[in-house]
Order: sequence, then C-alpha cells, then structure tokens
Amino acid sequence: MKRSIAVLLILFAVVGTYAPAVRDGFVWDDTALILRDPLIRSWRLIPEGFNHFLFTDATASDFYRPIQRVAYTLEYAAFAFNPGAYHSASVLFHATAAVALLLLAEEFFFAFGMEQKKRRWISLIAALVWAVHPVQSAAVVYVSGLADPLAACFGFLGCYLALRSLRDRHQRDILWLLAACLAFMLSALSKETGLIFPVLAIVISAMLKNARAVLKMAMVAAFVATIYLSLRQAAEHNPSPSPRASAPLVTRPIVMARAFAEYAGLVVFPLNLHMDRHVEARPTESAETNMSLFAWRELQTLLGILLIAALGYWAAKARQRNPVVLTLLILTAVSYFPISGIAALNATVAEHWIYIPTAFFFLAATVATAQLFELRQARRQVVQAVSVVFGCWLTFLAARTCLRTFDWKDQRTFLERTIAAGGDSPRMQINLAGLELSEGRPDRAKTFLDTALRAEPDQPLAVINLAVVALKQNDFKTARELATRATQMPRVDAQAHELLALLENKEKGHVSLLRLRLAARTGSPNWAIEKRYVRLIDETGATSNAIRELQTCLQTEWYRAESWQLLGQLLTKIGHEQEAAVARAQAAAYDVHLAEHSNVL
Repeated sequence: MKRSIAVLLILFAVVGTYAPAVRDGFVWDDTALILRDPLIRSWRLIPEGFNHFLFTDATASDFYRPIQRVAYTLEYAAFAFNPGAYHSASVLFHATAAVALLLLAEEFFFAFGMEQKKRRWISLIAALVWAVHPVQSAAVVYVSGLADPLAACFGFLGCYLALRSLRDRHQRDILWLLAACLAFMLSALSKETGLIFPVLAIVISAMLKNARAVLKMAMVAAFVATIYLSLRQAAEHNPSPSPRASAPLVTRPIVMARAFAEYAGLVVFPLNLHMDRHVEARPTESAETNMSLFAWRELQTLLGILLIAALGYWAAKARQRNPVVLTLLILTAVSYFPISGIAALNATVAEHWIYIPTAFFFLAATVATAQLFELRQARRQVVQAVSVVFGCWLTFLAARTCLRTFDWKDQRTFLERTIAAGGDSPRMQINLAGLELSEGRPDRAKTFLDTALRAEPDQPLAVINLAVVALKQNDFKTARELATRATQMPRVDAQAHELLALLENKEKGHVSLLRLRLAARTGSPNWAIEKRYVRLIDETGATSNAIRELQTCLQTEWYRAESWQLLGQLLTKIGHEQEAAVARAQAAAYDVHLAEHSNVL
C-alpha cells in the first residue's frame, strides 16, 4: 500500500467519524477561551499572547499554551464566532496528528529493521484505531481541548524528524534535528504535556543503543526546556485557585491503581464517556449507596493492581523476545506517568489525558498481535476470524465516537449528559445552575447549587451563586449573609463586593460607587466589574473621571478592544471627537471583527 493511500484512509476515517461535530456549539470553557479572550481578536496581538497564561477573562489557571491561542486567533480572523468552523479545525488538527503518528510509526519501525510492507500496515492499523477511538473525543469535539491535538501533532512530527536524522551521517542530520527542535518547541507551547516528546526521543535513541543520538536528543531536550521555561516565567500570571486536596502519599498508589483500571476500561470498552471523571469514593446521603460505591472502588483498586502487574509481565516477556514492543511499552509508560495520579492535578482522571499514551499503546498491541500470528503460523480461518472481530470492534469505536459528538450540541446538552453519565461533580452542578439562572429559573438553580455545596461545603462559586439566587428571589437577608461570607473567599471576593453593591441598589435605590470601586480593586483585574464601575461613574455625571479610570486600565491592558471602544464612546460624549476617533481606530485594530459583533462584547 502506498503511503498516500494510507494517509487518505486516515483522513477519511477521521472526517467521517467526527462529521456531526460541525453542528455543535460552544460549551463550558469555550466561552472563556473564545468568546471572552481579548487576545485572540487580532493577529497584531499574537506576540502579546505569549506574555499571558491561557485564561485571561476567567478564573486564572496554570496553563501556559500560547500556540493554542495562536490557533484560535487564526480561526477567529477567518470565522469570527462561528462554532462550526472551530469544530472543523479541531477535527482537522486531530486528523493531522493521526497522520503524524503514521509517519512516526513507520520511521520507528524502520529504525528497528522492520520490512516496509509490514511496518506500513501495522502503522496504518494502529493510527486508525487511535484516530477513531472515542476516548479521544473529549480532545477533539470539545473546542477547548484543541491543545491535545496540537501538542500531539507537533510532538509526533518532532519524534519523526528526530528519528529521520539518524539516517544521515553528514551535515543534513543537523537540519533534521533543528526541525525536530522547532516541532518539540511548538508542542510544548501547545500544552505542557508536549514537554514529554523530547524525553521520548531520548528513550527511543537509548533503546536503539545509539549513544551519539542520545546525547543529541538530550541537548535538544535541554534547549526546548530552557526556552519554554524562559517564556513561561516571563509571562503575566495571576495565581490560580488552590488545586483540590491531593491524596496523602501513603494512599497515592491506591489512586494510581484505580486510575489505571479506569483508563483500561475506557480503552477496551469505551461505552460510558463523560467529562469530570474521578476515582474517589465520595460519600452520599444513602448508606446503601455508600457501601456499594466503596465496594466498587476497592474492586477497582484490585483490578488496577492486576492490570499493572499484567503490563509489567508483558514488558518483561517483550524484553527477552521483542525489543520493538518493549520500547513502545516504555514510551507508553513514560507518557502516561505524569497523569497517572502520582502528582496532584485538577482531577484524578480525565479522558483526554491519555490522548498521547494511547497512541504508543495501540502501536505496541498491533505489533504484538501481528507477531503472534507469525510465530504461531496461524491458520487462515483464525486470521479471518480475528480480522472480523477487529473490524467489528473498530466499527463500534467509530460509531461510539460519532454518537459522542452530539454531547457537545449546546451547553445544556453537554452539562445534563455529563451529569447523567456520572460526571456529577460540584463544578458541573454549578455550571448547570448558572445556566438555569441565565434562563430565569432560580428555583432549579438553587437545587443544583445545594447539591454542589453538600459535596463541597466551602465551594466559593456555589456560595456566590446562591447569593445571586437569593437576590433574584428578593431574599435580601440571605443574599447579604452569603455575599458577606463570599468576601472572605479569594476566588470570588470581587464578585461578592459587586453583589453587595447590587443588593444595596435593590434595597435603597442607588448603587454604592465606593462598594463597586472596592470590587474593581479586589483581587486580579476583572474587566466585567471594571466596565460596570466605569459606566457607573459616567452615569453619575463624572464622565471625565470615568475616562481617567479607563485610561488607567489601558496602561496595563492596552490590548482590550472593548476598552478602546468604550473610551471612544466616552470621549465622544464630552466632545473630544478627534481623540475618540483614535480610540475607535485602536479598537478596530485589536479586533478584526469588532463591527460585526459589538453586541457580543
């Protein structure tokens, strides 16, 4: 089979499987990363995007992913706020990552001396399984998950280029290494897990027993890490909320075993898929449910230990007979280790975390299966039967992935299906409550918020949203108590002061300018609150003071088109038309679609 045909098969499989995603909308973090991020609104702001972490007008994070922001900038320039275009781009990036995996696999097998026809078929089968497997859907259909396909695409390509450099013994190998270094850098700047690819290149070189290549890859890894850390450390970064309480060191192996069993089930039979997975045994109100839940988690722990032992046994056998499989299993383990539960992250498990490890695992499984048939000289009927079973499984995977794309239809569909499937975490309950509030159903919102608070009694977002519910229900006493409590929670203290200002307006008929000023000055910069504060100053008749306040904001957040647009309006109001024209020109420069969606800003 020609490589071009293999590439077309992969592209056809990915596009066909994920085709329904183009009708999905923006959900969850998409609203923050696309609808509210001022740094994606113009190509002029691309350099500035490298000076900021991922979430700008949202809860701060520790994610430094400027290449993801560059991708959104290009998509915004071409398609503005058309969600179908963003979903299409994510699918194409995933398809490109699958093609890059195909190239890497073929070059990897070539390095280990596998003959061409065999390596082409094994690479194609493994890449197809990886490309259509539904466990990848959270990274592909979810627009905010674009970082995974980007990091994998550049990372696989970087490893391919690094292996390609081993063929040349002259000056051209430097060019291959430079290209690999660039690809590794782009991968790391797409997502933090991209930093693992230079390490994988070192592992491959070591397994090939090429000391010279190991030294080169180590130098590349050091260079990439140095540049990445230099950019990351220099970027503006507001402290993110404290991560969830990590499991004690003594119980960490239990979490790791459960996570491994959870992932194994998702790989083999990915039927129940949803965001916000966990492997903790969270108590419920029902004693009977608690007993069943704890029993299942203990069984999952035992299953995880057995599966880890089985994988270790497989690797030990491969060490004696099959260096190709052994190397692929080591690559799987190295890429899996950071998300295995060994470190405290914002969750214990997540489907999209195994986007990269599964690629190497499927390669290992495909090689092992092919060689098993060769060693035992399997009969034609056996090969045909296995082929039919594999074809049915692959069809199931593609069908499940296609069905999964509908979970991202809109915000309500996404949240309700996630909760129904078992992802009933406090943040999902809070998001659904926020949706109910926005649609004028405070009673339903309160139900979801109470559920979230039972799971996490001091959840700041649940407290502040309950205060909003009380305010909408004219329960001023409860609203004040909850808002006052929220002022002691750093994550929502600014919103709490703003809510107290709104409460005063409802009770006394006027908004406290001092209270709103306190909200604007509390915590990290919050443009939504600052905008209300500036407009309130203007409404009191002090338009010049509002202009000065806005100009102060623009000294640090000069890239915000909406700020320049508001400044132009205020300058026009006091008759400074020439300065207003300059402000409007700046707004247009920092948002290429400003005139088309002024109502969205």
